[in-house]
Parts: sequence; C-alpha cells; structure tokens
Amino acid sequence: MSNSCACLDNVVGNTATLEFAVAETDTAIALGSGSVCVLATPMAIAWSEAATTSTIESAICSNCTTVGYQIEFSHLSPSLVGELVYSKAIVESVSGDRIVFAVELSSGKAPVGNGKITRVRVDLRTWPK
Repeated sequence: MSNSCACLDNVVGNTATLEFAVAETDTAIALGSGSVCVLATPMAIAWSEAATTSTIESAICSNCTTVGYQIEFSHLSPSLVGELVYSKAIVESVSGDRIVFAVELSSGKAPVGNGKITRVRVDLRTWPK
C-alpha cells in the first residue's frame, strides 16, 4: 500500500468512456462462460476495469499502480457480435489506497451492465518482487 502518496488525492469525479466493438473472441462461447454468441460477462467486466484505469491514468504517479480488489457487477442485457458497447467509469471516492468507481456499460439500444469496482493503489517500490 502507499498511504504516503498523494497522487490520487484529487481524482474524485474523474470520468472516462471507452468504446468497444463486440468480436467473436469476446463472446460467452469463446470465453467458456456460456453457450450463446453474445458479449461474455467476464469481458464486460474487463471492459469496465479498463475504463476505471483510464479515469486515473493521468493522475497516478510512476511509483504507483492499482490492482483490482472488489467487483459488484450486473450484466443487464445481451450485446451481439458487431455491436458497439460504451464502458463508462466515474471515480466515486478515494479512501486511503482504495478507489471506488461506478461503472456503466451501454449500447445504442439499452443499458448493458452496471456496478461498482474497487481498486487498490500499490507502491511499485515496495511491491513484492
């Protein structure tokens, strides 16, 4: 942990939105999480995590990084191959080394998923080698 680092002190409210196109390799069949050719829940979560790291990448110092800690996610509707999905994250709070993000996935048609992701800041200088 890096309680002494202040690199993430002013990130509450930061947002990022990333765009993804569902590919065959992103489907439940391809990832082994289901038997239909739609966006797999593990990939939806990965896209959500990508948005979380994007919200803080300009603030985090070179001595720190973040790692996933907790995920609460609801996959609300299917997304077909070729469909565009937008992954949005907003920093809700920072407490010590824990950063809490609200995440939303959507398509042009409907909400795809939502939830909370908590990441933990770690000091790379003391990270286990």
